[in-house]
Amino acid sequence: MHLVRTAGPGVITGGADNDPAGIATYSSVGAAFGYSMLWLLLLALPLLISVQTMSARLSSVTKLGLAQLIRNEFGSWVAIAAGLIVAGANIATIGADLVAMAATLQLLTHIKLIWFIVPLVTVMGYVTIFQNFKTIQRIMLWLLLVFLAYVASAFLAHPKWGTVLMQTVIPPIHVDVSYLTEAVALLGTTITPYLMFWQAGGEREERRGVARLGDTYIDIVAGMMMSCAIAGFTIIATGATLFQHHQTVNTAAQAASALRPVAGPASTIIFSVGILGSGLVAIPILAVSTGYVIAGTFGWRMGLGREAFRAPGFYGIIVLSLLAGVELAISGFSPIKALIYSQVLNGVVAPPLFLLIVIMVSRRRLMGRYVSGIWERIGQCGCPGHVWR
Repeated sequence: MHLVRTAGPGVITGGADNDPAGIATYSSVGAAFGYSMLWLLLLALPLLISVQTMSARLSSVTKLGLAQLIRNEFGSWVAIAAGLIVAGANIATIGADLVAMAATLQLLTHIKLIWFIVPLVTVMGYVTIFQNFKTIQRIMLWLLLVFLAYVASAFLAHPKWGTVLMQTVIPPIHVDVSYLTEAVALLGTTITPYLMFWQAGGEREERRGVARLGDTYIDIVAGMMMSCAIAGFTIIATGATLFQHHQTVNTAAQAASALRPVAGPASTIIFSVGILGSGLVAIPILAVSTGYVIAGTFGWRMGLGREAFRAPGFYGIIVLSLLAGVELAISGFSPIKALIYSQVLNGVVAPPLFLLIVIMVSRRRLMGRYVSGIWERIGQCGCPGHVWR
């Protein structure tokens, strides 16, 4: 019950991490290499927990967003460069996610995907702009139940669970270009910069502050464990079916369609529901995090707790990012290319952004008694009392 009460930005972050573009990557990994990359999710989990807890801690202590902190601590040009790269990656991901959702609806209804894109964005845009943070958070938390679809898909695929466990613990690593490329894509999809900005912004909105840092940690650990678990079940579902039949996929909708002949129509429907639900969670988070990035960089008022007319720049960026995603989706631009470009951009900015966060959380003048040494912050993922001492 305590976990339910503390569920907030961290759990939502975990859901948003498994957006349709991410599901496409995990499906591609499972179809191409079976279970052999599940070990990477064990590697990613402590890294995710560490970077998200640092982002949350910075915001809880300073009452500022991540972009504002970067601007204040490292200068406007650093903040602008990071902000533009993250915004570009977010928009590319929004476009790819919209196409994935629309293609999934086309698979289920046989209506051309182009007819679904604008209605999907309209619904998500309305909720994001005209509802307050608490309402949006409640909607997001309920939507997370759709991720159980990937758990069901994995069990419907009837994998050999002994083999799954063995290859997770003792992976059959392949030293070749395709394996390494997919491994980088998996990690790049899992550890993404927009989640860091959303986590910091969400903590400001949640207003838990330093008094509830323990609850924040529990929230984040639960969210990151859920994120890696869902990614794992997606890889298992496609590894047990598509890999065994030597089928490769590039999109989430292709994965859902390919499951039909090898795992039955129920598996396709369940997998498709997961794709749609993941998009409904991720796309608003992508748009809002873009708003946090740009508004924080330029010192504009921001926050989902504010009415739109009180933070026009922040909400304007949300609208523009959604519209840019729509333009990308309907332009005929390849969603695979959009996904690749977004991963490249994320790969460029994620390591230096992680370093900036580590430096900031280690500055006593910024963090006061909540400061931590660099190596502690990189390596620790211990108990709440140790982390938030």
